[in-house]
Amino acid sequence: MDNNFKGNERILHHSLPVRLFHWCLVFGFLPAGLTGAILFFRPFGEAGMHLAMQVHIVGAWILMIACTLFFLLCPGRVAAFWREAFHWTKQDIEWMKVGGGYPQKMIFLQEIDVPPMGKINSGQKMMGIMVFFGTLLIILTGAVLYFALPLVPKAIAYYADLIHLVVGLGLFLCICGGHIPLGIYNWPEFRSMFGDGTINAKHAAHHHPLWTQNEIEKVKD
Repeated sequence: MDNNFKGNERILHHSLPVRLFHWCLVFGFLPAGLTGAILFFRPFGEAGMHLAMQVHIVGAWILMIACTLFFLLCPGRVAAFWREAFHWTKQDIEWMKVGGGYPQKMIFLQEIDVPPMGKINSGQKMMGIMVFFGTLLIILTGAVLYFALPLVPKAIAYYADLIHLVVGLGLFLCICGGHIPLGIYNWPEFRSMFGDGTINAKHAAHHHPLWTQNEIEKVKD
């Protein structure tokens, strides 16, 4: 498939709304996650903890507003992502069994054959599902803690705080320990998400052959 593309040919991988949404996640979720860890471990004095709480709240608002606007303004993109994220086949299971070949490439510097993927691979599907449900829980429990803490029973406040903590730290560790490092390792795709949205066609055909066989938008360097 990749021989059908010229060396300088590029295709649109991520639309502008998707790229803006990911930038909002960077400025929202990452500060909120980092300060959430600080608030849990409490390594600083009163002034430092107060600043961490303020940053946490600002990051949370950015995250909540970005998610709400993206769902309201880009329902087609959301629906398309979910159709792909929840569509699992035997190829996805086989991809997950070998970790997409990343352990072999990153540790042993060896390339292995992996099942062909669509626009997103099986690991990205799983991460997308985790981020969706995790972020939903974080926003709902955060809203309880921020808006309704004096009004709800202590038991609800306790479990809201516990769920907010466990899910938030879990997502933060998964994203910072897995999603971001792998994204940077796949630099062309990382640059596509946070740059102009395009990716080299030959790279796309190699890593996403099932996607490049379908309708794509081509642009030149």
